[in-house]
Amino acid sequence: MRILLPILFLAQLSACVEAESPAILRDRQEAACTAVIAAHVRRPASSVASRWLSETGGVAKVEAWDSDRRHICDVDSSAEVLGYSHPNA
Repeated sequence: MRILLPILFLAQLSACVEAESPAILRDRQEAACTAVIAAHVRRPASSVASRWLSETGGVAKVEAWDSDRRHICDVDSSAEVLGYSHPNA
């Protein structure tokens, strides 16, 4: 019985944690793409503008611009950039 009490407590505690809202997740995905592209082009993050485009199968497409160069990031649901491409290059 003593073993069950901590498990029950943790189960109740986890039920209190709210799921992340879609807007917050999108913001985190945009920020992750911005950071990766800024490092890629060796410029400050303030010089990169990102916007969330779409999501398919748990992977978001985020568009990032630095000056006139366009990048597309693939970002997962934990806001980790899986990769990026240079469309129109």
